[in-house]
Order: sequence, then structure tokens, then C-alpha cells
Amino acid sequence: MKFARVSATALLLLTLFSDQPPAAAQGLHDPLEPATTGGLERVDRGLAKLTGHRRLLVIAAHPDDEDTGLLTLVATGEGGEAAYLALNRGEGGQNLIGPELGVGLGLIRSQELLAARRIDGARQFFTRAYDFGFTRSLEETFERWPEAALEEDAIRVIRRFRPQVILSVFPPTPAAGHGQHQAAGVIAGRVFDLAGDPQAAPQLLPEGSLPWTPQALYRSGWFDRDAPATETDLGRVDPFTGRSLAQIARASRSSHRSQDMGRVQELGSPHGRLLPVAGNARPDGEDPFVGVDTRLRAIAAGIEDAALKEQLETRLDEVQALAEAARDRLSPETFGDAAESLETILGLLHEARRAVARPAEAATPQHPGAAHAAAFLDEKIAAAEEALAAAVGVAVDATTERRDLIPGESLEVSIEVWNSAARPVQVSGVDLRLPGGWDASPVEPSSWPHALEPGEVGAWHWRIDVPAGADPSFPYFLRQPMDGDLYDWTGVPPTIKDEPFGPPVLGARVRLDLGPEGQRAAPVQLEREVVERYGDQARGEVRHPLRVLPPIEVAVAPDTVVWPVARQRPLDVEVRLTNHRDHPIQGTLEMTVPTGWPAVAPTPFSLAAGGDQKSLQLSLDAPPDLAPGSYRVAATAVVEGNRYQQSAPAVEYEHIRPTLRPQPVVVAVHAGDVVLPDLKRVGYVRGASDRVPEALKSIGLPLTLLGDEELAVGDLSVYDVIVIGSRAYESDPTLGHVNGRLLDYVRGGGRLVVQYQQYAFVDGGFAPYPLTISRPHDRITDEMAPVTVLPAGRALMSSPNVIGPADWDGWVQERGLYFAGTWDDAYTPLLEMIDPEGKALRGGLLEAKLGEGTYVYTGLSFFRQLPAGVVGAYRLFLNLLAETPEG
Repeated sequence: MKFARVSATALLLLTLFSDQPPAAAQGLHDPLEPATTGGLERVDRGLAKLTGHRRLLVIAAHPDDEDTGLLTLVATGEGGEAAYLALNRGEGGQNLIGPELGVGLGLIRSQELLAARRIDGARQFFTRAYDFGFTRSLEETFERWPEAALEEDAIRVIRRFRPQVILSVFPPTPAAGHGQHQAAGVIAGRVFDLAGDPQAAPQLLPEGSLPWTPQALYRSGWFDRDAPATETDLGRVDPFTGRSLAQIARASRSSHRSQDMGRVQELGSPHGRLLPVAGNARPDGEDPFVGVDTRLRAIAAGIEDAALKEQLETRLDEVQALAEAARDRLSPETFGDAAESLETILGLLHEARRAVARPAEAATPQHPGAAHAAAFLDEKIAAAEEALAAAVGVAVDATTERRDLIPGESLEVSIEVWNSAARPVQVSGVDLRLPGGWDASPVEPSSWPHALEPGEVGAWHWRIDVPAGADPSFPYFLRQPMDGDLYDWTGVPPTIKDEPFGPPVLGARVRLDLGPEGQRAAPVQLEREVVERYGDQARGEVRHPLRVLPPIEVAVAPDTVVWPVARQRPLDVEVRLTNHRDHPIQGTLEMTVPTGWPAVAPTPFSLAAGGDQKSLQLSLDAPPDLAPGSYRVAATAVVEGNRYQQSAPAVEYEHIRPTLRPQPVVVAVHAGDVVLPDLKRVGYVRGASDRVPEALKSIGLPLTLLGDEELAVGDLSVYDVIVIGSRAYESDPTLGHVNGRLLDYVRGGGRLVVQYQQYAFVDGGFAPYPLTISRPHDRITDEMAPVTVLPAGRALMSSPNVIGPADWDGWVQERGLYFAGTWDDAYTPLLEMIDPEGKALRGGLLEAKLGEGTYVYTGLSFFRQLPAGVVGAYRLFLNLLAETPEG
């Protein structure tokens, strides 16, 4: 990364710039909220970071596994630094709020973690592991996630974040349940010992990753409620929100909307439980930092030069005393008086930083103490700078009027500084952070320093040229194909590895001197993300993060399809073209088909400027002798001799920041011997993360999505079969109210197929006969687990598709989940499957007669298999829709 700066002679300078805001500044301002001075809260939270030295790292497996209570306690309640390391991004879970699964779900859950961290004040890290789904086996987990890769990533995080205390949420034993949970427990224990070993992970040394030794390792106490434990008090009230730390933690937990993690913010004073495992961890009191030096002077603990260490400790003792006294005097009326103390604090911190600069540069793996002290001091300086700016009353904003940046075009960025103080402040310079290869120039000449009078807003405007070859704003971990069940970080800068995402597209840094006039020398640097800002007549101020889009986007639908080999009609493919350029274009759409397939003639198109879209409807034919197998059909837009094959859909929900996802412009065709049942009308109630309706429509099934009104008052008898989507009883509140009508439909001769549901379905008594789901629920996690057709299921497996062993091949992630645990004798099990522990399960597919009709419950994961184009799953699902033959 580089930044552009206007010097006193108005020359443009470009140099390296930090990849992200300093950790100590994170959580103090949200770039998607209107800019403010920060007021009393920012002053107090900044001073709190200067009164001690507490650093906590929580390690677990997935998004939503973290201990939000402990993170909130340390980061918000105690002014410390806290972080969560998740081994993966949760791609293997379910999605309650939208259709995304796999990588798309991982993007949602990564952003939900960041939304949670904005509430509890902590940081977030990841390893490169991809969540391949539930497993009970630690061995399978480490087969798919090489232990060395996890250890390397976790060691890098520890050495970068430098925690004194580590909490492993899960034990390294089968008591953790999920094999990935066990792996998190194993890795946490290992890296607690390895991170400080100069001989461990030598491949990290060229990255500047120096050994760091944590002092205490704890484990969550919820797995052993009788063992002696440290019990943390989460009933403390945060003075700025009036909420207890537990309530803040529950609000943080509620950010995981895709995983139905919404929590009531109950009143009271709950406690957390931590079990000691290693190091200085102790099973008593209320503080996991007992036995750890949390004074600010502990920053210098690793320095071996006795004179330098004493010098730093003296200065840090002064800083802590000044910060504590300033906090004690804070009030809404007088918080600005803290500026004088913060000016002195900054001077002391800069003095300490200068003293440690050369030893830090000379640090080695055997003698890393000075480098660690320098990193801590940089964080404390950033915290003091933010607090001083808030105490003086300075606000900084960096905005532009466009959200979408297009290669080859330009934009203007405004950087504003407001001096709300009663005294002048001095702006010493303005920098822009730019990606490599970008250019920036000032719109008007400037000279430095620039004095801002009380009440004045200073503004500086820049023209930024986006190079023609600028890459779209895709997450760094999606720029390479997957390496098994690991993201490939080849070419990723070390400073970005383990981070949730890369740095923002553009950043701004303002240099100020906030000392009293005539007594300058209180230099401050404030960094801000550049965002789009505009006014909406209904919502007021709206802000969005910037993103680079492809100049021309090409998208296809459907992107995956199962093609019956006996199909006599072409497949309709929609190709959506979008022109993001600032001028009209003309081009040709080309379709590349497999060898032997009928060619698709090139289609000319024209698009107006600025986001104009056009959908082209094309017919895709297969050869009459199409053999079963997988095929690819690619789409390319040709404009002015350039070929465009990129799609960049945004994963976007109101509670998280949007993220672009690279999408191949390909139709994946899976051909197979698929016979459709003789059905005139199929009704479907969409469930959570449910793309089954589109999959069924694509093969020609006459399917109608049923809305609330039709379910409530429509004539359901016109449907040959009605299908309930996965978790629909949770995602569609109407369904519970109309469940009686659905059962009456069955009694009148209808067929109802209910895909997997969770405990709300059982608790609501929505099945026609008693049925339970075990806790934890029965599931088949091995997608290749053996399947036996029971005698009662043979008829179902014979028509219209004859189901054989090959139909169970190629399934993805799992066979199924939320199988029935117990059921009334009215149900007949049709299949038996063996889970990895050898237990035979028969609750995955049940059938029951109800009046004149048939009721089916299945836990088979059709919601994963059909969108993935698994031909055998299509054949089986179509049989479920058909009336079971007699005999």
C-alpha cells in the first residue's frame, strides 16, 4: 500500500502506509456512522487503555463459538485488548437469513463476527481453514486440516497480538463434541507452548513474527461445572450505555443472525467460568489476570537492557498515573480538561518509543523484547492520539460521492477536519492510502501547516485515478482456488494473513498538532477509512464502504443444473450484463459449449453508461446422445477486443458490511438419467437457505411457491404434492398458524413432504403423530456413509427412478441432519444409515398415512445436494414427490 501527501511545495509523495488502523484505535469510531469528535466516551475509553496492560486471546473453532462475555469484560470493561481467533469462517453451517451456503455463508459469518467485535470492542482473526461440516472425529478434522497449517496460523496470531492470557473455549477431548471443537482445543494447548519457542515455526521469522510467550491458559468452565474455577463478574455496568457487560455480550452474540443466535439482554449479574490449564492460570477469584503483571510498565518486561528497561518503566509509571488521575476527573462538563494530561502522556510515550526504536530494529528470535515493547507503545500512542483529539474536540472525516470504483475512471475524495475547540489547532499534513499502482493529485494547492480557527472546518480535495487493471475488491482469501479444505494464501502479504479481510480500498491520515497555541508539540495522527456518503430523504445520512467493480460484469443463471439425458427441450439460460463504465458500450456475448454440443450463435448487445443492465435469454441444447457426466458452458462478453468473464455479486445484509464474492461465469451441467414424476402442480413453501425450488424448476417440474395468503385461505387440494423447505417452521411464522390446514390437505388425499426442521417444529407439535429430535440431534456427517433401503422403502425407491448404490455417490458435506430420534408407530422408516461411530439411524426418512394421504419427514440434506447438482439426490427427491406405488 502507499499514500499520497501534498508537501509545502505541493509535490505529490507516495510511500508505504499501514494496512489497517492501529488495533488500539479499533472500536473507537465506526466509519459507517456519521463522523463525530467522539466526546466523553472516546476520551474515557482511550484513557482506560493507558491505565494498564491486559491482553486476552480467545481460541475456538467457528463464528459464534467465542466467549463474548470475557471479550466484553476485557475490551470494554477493563480497557484492555481482546481478540478472538476462529479456526474457520463457518462455511459448513446452515443459514437462517438467506440462500448462501459454503463460501457465501462464510462471508456472512465473517462479517457477523466483525459486527460482534464492533459491539464488544475486541479484534478478530482467522486461520486458513475452511469449515467442511460437522464431524465427531478429531482424526478426520486433522486429515482435512493439516495440523502444521493450523499451528502456523495460530502462532502467527499469538505473535502478532501478543496476549498474556489465552482462553481455549473447548477441551481437546471428545467432550467437546464436534471434531472441529476438539481440534481448536488441541491447537490452543499446543500453540500456548510453541508461540514463545524460537525454534518453532521458523518459516514465520522472515515475516517479522518474533516469539511471544503467553503467561496463562484457561479453558471454558461450562464443560466441567463442578471443578474449581475463576468466576468473572459480568454484572458491571458500562457508564456510557447503561447496560451490564453481560447485556453488551449478549448484544454481540445477537450479531450472529444467520445462526439464529439472537439473545434477550436479561437484567442481572451473571458470571463466567474459567478453568485453569497451564502457566499462571489460577482457579480462584474473579480475574483471569491474577498472577499476571497488568501494570502499564509490564510493556517493558521483556527488555534485557537493565538501564533501558528502567527508563521505560519510569515513563510508563508516569503515563499510568496521569491517565488514572485524568479518568478520575472526567465529567461531561470537564472532559476537555483531559487534553493537558493527554498531551503530557503522548510526550512520554513518544519518548519511550524513541528510546526503544533501535533495540526493536535489532531484535532477534532469541531477544525479541524490544520489538514487542515497540509494538505495544505504538498501540498506546494511537489510543492516546484518539483520546486527545476527542478531548480537544477535533473530528476527521474522509468521504466521496460514489461507492463503486471502476478501473480506468476517476473520483474525488474530500478530507474534512472540524475544530470544535475554543482554541486554534494546526493541521500539519494530509495523507491518502492508495493500493499499488493508483495515482492521486490534489484538486487545489495546499500549504502546511494550516491553522484551523475555533469552529472552522478545513477541507482538502483529491482526484484519484483508478488504474485500468485494478482488481475487484474480492477478499484476499478468495483470490486463489482452494487447496483442499484450506484457503490458499499464496502471495498474501504477511500483515494480512489471519485478518478477517484486507484493508479498505482507500484510507486517509491527518497529521495535527493539538498543543496549545504557542506551545505546540502535541503531534497526532488520525486515520480514517474513505467511505461513500450521501443524504437520503427518509433515512438521513447513509454511508457505504468503497469497492472496486469489474468494468463489465457477466452473470449466468442458473449456474448449476441437472440435465435429464432424455430431455427433449433446450435449457433457458439468462445472461445478465452490467456496464459499470461511464460511457456506453457495444459488444458481443459468446457462449463456449462442450465439444459435440450445438453451437450458440454470438449475440450482439449494447449498454448505456453508469450501471445499465441487460438480460439476454439464450437457449442451450445438448446433443441427442448426451452421456451422463459433468459439462461446463462458459459466457464471455467481448467489448472493443477485450474479453470479460467476471461476476462480482455482493453478499449484503443490513446488519453487516457488504462483501463482494468472485463468481465464475459458468453453467455447470450435470447430466443423468432423471425421470420426472407425472405431476401437474407442486406447491412449495420455501425454507431457510433454500434454493431447492429453483433446482426443481430448472429440470421442468411444475412448481409454485406458496405464499402466506395461499397457505391461509387458498385451495390446497389443487396440488398433487406440497413440499415444506428446510427449517421453514422457523423462518416462516405463518406456517405454524396454517399447519392444521396442511394436515387437513393430507387427510383429504394430499402428499406432504417436510424437509428437515429443528426443535421449534417438535416443540410446536406440528407433526401429525408424536415425533422427537434428540439433543444433540442425530445426523450422518459422512457424505459417503453406507445406506440401506429397508423393506418398507423398496417401493419408494423404484419409481419413477430406480434408486441404486450409484445414487448415493457424490453427495456433498453430509447425508443429513436433524433426523427424527423417536417416533410414533404410525411412521414407517424407509432407510437406515450408519454414522461414523457405527450407530444405525433410521430417522432420516419417515412415511406415515394420514387419512387418505401421506405425510413424509426427511432429514436428508436436499438443501445442499440439489443446488450442488447431485444427480442421485434429484432422482431420490423426485421419487419422494410421487405417489408411492403399491407393494
